[in-house]
Parts: sequence; C-alpha cells; structure tokens
Amino acid sequence: MAQVEIPNRAFGRFVRPLQRLVLNYCKHGGSSRGIREYIDKEIVEFAKNNPEVTIYVRERNGKHPRIVANFINGNSKIVEVKNKTPEEIEHWVERLRHESGVKVQKIRKFWHTENPSIQGTWTPFLNKPPSLRRSTVNTLTAQSKFSS
Repeated sequence: MAQVEIPNRAFGRFVRPLQRLVLNYCKHGGSSRGIREYIDKEIVEFAKNNPEVTIYVRERNGKHPRIVANFINGNSKIVEVKNKTPEEIEHWVERLRHESGVKVQKIRKFWHTENPSIQGTWTPFLNKPPSLRRSTVNTLTAQSKFSS
C-alpha cells in the first residue's frame, strides 16, 4: 500500500485577528498610574512575544486611559482602564489578544433555518371547525362566569 503524502500548505498559516493595540494614557493623571506602570515594565515583553501585533503608545493629556484594539476584519474594541492595576491591564491585553474581533450577536431563537415553513405555526384548533375556535371558547367562559 502506497503512502499518501499530505501537503503542508494548511499548516503554519494562522493569522492572529488582533492587528493593532493602541494604549492611550495621561502623563500626569492619577487614573493613568496603572497603565503607565504597565507601559514601563511589561509592554516590551508583550511586544517581543507577539511580533504580529503592532503596538502604539499615545499620550492623551487630560483624558482617562484606554486600550483600543483594532482587528483584521475592521472592527475595533475600546476598553476603559481607568484606575486599573498593571495586572488587570495585562489581563485585558491578553483577553484582547485572544479575541476574534467579531461583534457579539444575541441569539433570538435556538434554531435557524434557511427555508422557513410556509404552513404557519401549529395551534390546538388548527384542524377543528371554525365554530369551535373563538366564539365557542368565549361563550363557554362567559356562561361559566354567570352560572356560578
């Protein structure tokens, strides 16, 4: 039996969805203390470990700190990190690194079909004569109220 050679075109082609991180902070503001510590100590390590992510550090004086993540699909996510510790900021940066960038959508129904039924929904009176549908039910409830 001959061996089948598997082409390795599919391996090694992973592209991380996170394209760019922008760290905005204030140079003098107290709410930016945690992000300033994170930038001083840990951002270089993160940049070395993740060369596919472009990191910008921007100074925004008089504004609260935030992290802006831009993804390959064009979406962006803003995380406010006001008064956060460097550990919490590291947690958010790692969380953004692992996200896909797709907006979260609420599922309205637990099932989905491309071809919805044209018959309509089933009711208990579906195959009953029309006389039993509304008028009989209403008269029965009205009679039971007056007979008691």
